[in-house]
Amino acid sequence: MDKKPTTAPKGRQQPRVKIEDVARKANVSPATVSRVLNHPEIVRPELRDRVMRHIADLSYTRDSAARALKSGRMRTIGIIVPTLALGIFAEGVEALQNRLSESGYTLFIANSQYDQRRELQELQSLIERGIDGIVLVGGSHERELRALIEQAAVPVITTYVSKAVGGIPAIGIDNESATREMTDYLRRLGHVHFGAIANVVPASNDRSRARLDGIQRALSEAGIPLKPTQIIKADYSLAQGRSALRQLLNDHPDTTAVICTTDTLAIGAMAEARKMGLAVPGSLSITGFDDIELAAQMDPPLTTISVPAAEIGRGAADYLINAISGSPVPKSVLLPYRLVMRASTAPPRPGERPVRRQQARDQ
Repeated sequence: MDKKPTTAPKGRQQPRVKIEDVARKANVSPATVSRVLNHPEIVRPELRDRVMRHIADLSYTRDSAARALKSGRMRTIGIIVPTLALGIFAEGVEALQNRLSESGYTLFIANSQYDQRRELQELQSLIERGIDGIVLVGGSHERELRALIEQAAVPVITTYVSKAVGGIPAIGIDNESATREMTDYLRRLGHVHFGAIANVVPASNDRSRARLDGIQRALSEAGIPLKPTQIIKADYSLAQGRSALRQLLNDHPDTTAVICTTDTLAIGAMAEARKMGLAVPGSLSITGFDDIELAAQMDPPLTTISVPAAEIGRGAADYLINAISGSPVPKSVLLPYRLVMRASTAPPRPGERPVRRQQARDQ
């Protein structure tokens, strides 16, 4: 007589391993298996190890859908970032995910590409998935997005800004204050001929708009306001930083200090200055914003504003976990930034610049 097959025929799905199957193999109760999975610290080590061995042998996985139906929660958080091409957002997302994981939450990540309509679509998709909480970036959002959040009745927090806008709580830094401090620092070095390269394209980037506002207000108060041609608007790419610097110096060859609203733009500007034969900081001081890892490795190292991205990510996670559990939460959290003074800035050197600028224009 032929032996019966020990495996299910092809095309037939194997029955899902249940918690009772693990309990039977480990000779414990299902409640003990549940404690090992959810509160391993309260289970005796030898018993915990035995249960975990049988979990691995049986390839048991928890049925998240069933747990969600029972508890009314998916234990998932969604974040919508403008882009992951910038290290500052990647660092914040990593810290957010690590903190959420400690509390048993899974993170869904969406990318809006600085497009508010796409941000709205991504939010709709997250809500349809039964998300428990939402993390946004910045304070500039379409009215429909706010209405959708109110209708969904899920906790939400926005990041990298410090003021609650439209009822959405916030955690981040004061971007305008940071660039005011940077501008004042350059003025104390003796600079009076300024230019700005700002990634305010697209206009939804309210963080960089605030940074540009800080530069303009600080210089206006000092009696040396920027002309429109001294402000080059760009997106966040290295190539835009390079072309922006060349445009700025062609229009204003006497410029001695260039303030950029991201490190990416500043690094592009430094590369273009080198190509034009201009020493940084001897001929031109350049500053950035964010303090990405590469900033300290540049030659010369870049003066910039350090943004506490990891702290923002952890703080956003804590806010949502507390809000979901019904604990009190603040309306907004202001975190400190740090002015990092490095070798890309120095006092201007009179007498050296006109000759070099003329050479640069003749190239």
